[in-house]
Amino acid sequence: MIKKTEFGYKIEGEKGFLNIIFYDNNIVRFAYSNDGEIPVSTPAIAVEPKDIECSQEGNIIKTKSLIIEIDKENLQVSIFNKNGELLNRDINVDLEKCEIEKEIIWEKGFYGLGEKYGWVNKKGTETSNWNTDVMGIFPVHNATIKNYHTSIPFYIGLSKKLCYGIYFDNSFRTYFDLGKTKDNVLKFGADGGYLDYYFIYDDKVSEVVKAYTYLTGRMPLPRKDFLGYQQCRWSYENREELMEIAKRMRAENIPCDVLYLDIDYMKDYKVFTVDSDKFYEFKDMVSKLKDMGFKLVVIIDPGVKVEDGYWVYEQGKENDFYIKDKNGEVYIGEVWPGRAVFPDFLREKVRKWWGELHLRLIEDGVEGFWNDMNEPADFTTESKVVPEDTVHFNDQGEEKSHAEIHNLYGMLEAIATYEGVKRIKPNVRLFILTRAAFAGTQRYAALWTGDNTSIWEHLEASMPMFMNLGLSGYSFIGADVGGFIGDGNGELLTRWTQLGAFTPLFRNHSVKGSINQEPWCFGEEVLENTRKFIKIRYNFITYLYNLMRESSINGHPAIRPLFYHYQDDEETYNINDQFLFGENILICPITRPYTRVRMVYLPKGIWYDYWTLERFEGGRYIIKEAPIDSMPIFIKAGAIIPTDNVMQYIGEKEQEITINCYLGQDGEYTLYLDDGISFDYEKGKYTEIKFIMKDSEKEVSITSEVIKDGYKIPKMKLKILGLDENSKVIMNGEELKLDNENTIDIDKLNIDIKIIK
Repeated sequence: MIKKTEFGYKIEGEKGFLNIIFYDNNIVRFAYSNDGEIPVSTPAIAVEPKDIECSQEGNIIKTKSLIIEIDKENLQVSIFNKNGELLNRDINVDLEKCEIEKEIIWEKGFYGLGEKYGWVNKKGTETSNWNTDVMGIFPVHNATIKNYHTSIPFYIGLSKKLCYGIYFDNSFRTYFDLGKTKDNVLKFGADGGYLDYYFIYDDKVSEVVKAYTYLTGRMPLPRKDFLGYQQCRWSYENREELMEIAKRMRAENIPCDVLYLDIDYMKDYKVFTVDSDKFYEFKDMVSKLKDMGFKLVVIIDPGVKVEDGYWVYEQGKENDFYIKDKNGEVYIGEVWPGRAVFPDFLREKVRKWWGELHLRLIEDGVEGFWNDMNEPADFTTESKVVPEDTVHFNDQGEEKSHAEIHNLYGMLEAIATYEGVKRIKPNVRLFILTRAAFAGTQRYAALWTGDNTSIWEHLEASMPMFMNLGLSGYSFIGADVGGFIGDGNGELLTRWTQLGAFTPLFRNHSVKGSINQEPWCFGEEVLENTRKFIKIRYNFITYLYNLMRESSINGHPAIRPLFYHYQDDEETYNINDQFLFGENILICPITRPYTRVRMVYLPKGIWYDYWTLERFEGGRYIIKEAPIDSMPIFIKAGAIIPTDNVMQYIGEKEQEITINCYLGQDGEYTLYLDDGISFDYEKGKYTEIKFIMKDSEKEVSITSEVIKDGYKIPKMKLKILGLDENSKVIMNGEELKLDNENTIDIDKLNIDIKIIK
């Protein structure tokens, strides 16, 4: 029997019920249960269902985008697009096992699933999701490890003309077999909860990602200065050492915006405390750093030291805010402070309390918080995380097992931190970084990929991880540049810095006891080469900021696999060591030692070598030299790219922007400007300038228009790249004589330039 409901249909089968619920014409939820009730969504889901136009005839349900055919007995579904092309078909649905099998039909690749070690295409592999302190169990990250720090149960099936995404909304331990056991069968399931998933269809992968981030939410626009270079170590042990790092950065002319304090800044590893012996006059120190242009981030772990008289511990104990063991007693584990208890972030009261604890540090001038060990890690267990049989309570007083809440724990802490610091500083965008996450955590915190190692394999493996995280809704991401564990060397740091310059989170971080790996630690040549690419990062700050705004509006990631824009080219489906930085910049890092040349795949179109402006016809592989001070970078013809004057830190001096126009194809770009710090942009205090380039056989026209004038426009120039020496350039009716770099001052932003070829 099929019955119409408010937002879809309910089907009763022999072994249970299926609720079909619509979130848009191309987003449909399939929620199975034994009693017909719709399962409660996880916190990942950020929107409500929609009352869309749909129809039912027999066992067929239609929307404007989809045709759903239902087997009413066993509740299996087949999904077609409006043209009747089969998109997805069930083989078996098992409500008791909370498991579903689907036929692999036309999919050339499977992507997503967040932070997973391995190649970008996951077809033929299997994995699972259980947030894990990886280094607590394994000596080094590798492809045999299935459970990492994050759990994002979302994957994408891809071909040239068809694409879909499936998000499995289940916070228990989940598993996915993407054609490994049987090459024509995809299976996913969970150790508990409900079989409850969302199907998203579009013929373009970029639109599937857009729809997924509509469903699970998009990242907030970050602070612009936190897109600058960041320097960290476990640990800068005292005030003198931290200040020396700051002074050396400025003395060596290395742009840097952010410094970190790891766990040793605390008194006996007690969260929300500062060791006043090692970091005396803490507020004064933070003020001096700020005067030098540095923002300070401090680490906050969830484990609260068990110590009578310690104010955080006592407050939590008095209010019964901690996770319980299976016998109803407060669970005591062990992390850096020794015996520790863990806040039960499932409850709003606990989250609010935790958020308010940040007040003292914010009053001292701290502008960022780093949530680590929040899987949550626990040294006392074999799994190195809090046991599954511990107990949480929700706001209604209902008991929930840690087996259900575990994968949500890092997200719940991020919510507590984000909402807490926003209450304390309502018009300042503070920075939050997390290690553990679930789907939707992008709404609250940036993410780094945990405790990697200073080896070339981890430099290489970070790129497919970044690309799949981007497809999974996470744009503000990065890895520890240079590697965290073990001793690196100058060549590895140089190559990793080259890659890091094009990741949204650009942080150098290393472990206690290893060789220091600040840019000056491996000699003058390494210093020169790393400084060069850190400065290049600052050239692209405005461009990256605009990419992050795009992520905040429509979910498109900053780091994109080549097939994101070249889906009709199957050659792009398995490229692991190149990525698009936005749509028109192609980044091709060197990932092997002593390597000075590499193969590069250029998708169709005309591409400029960033360094030499040599033009290449795409749709082919080329061999490109890459000396140690260089990395292959290509810009697509038709690209319009803003670049900045280099500063030692964001806001050091007046901003100057150059608009770089790469001739050879039509293009357009909307430049976004705001103060980079406050939430005033939400009140309309921002500027948008649209640039349009039309490139025909005989002439090129470049025009611009201020479409929103709510923030000051900096000094601007326009640079024309790929200009023939015999071409004439006419602006507003007058022929121009260009300088040696083919630049034009454009103080008046409504420009009209003609280039006569």
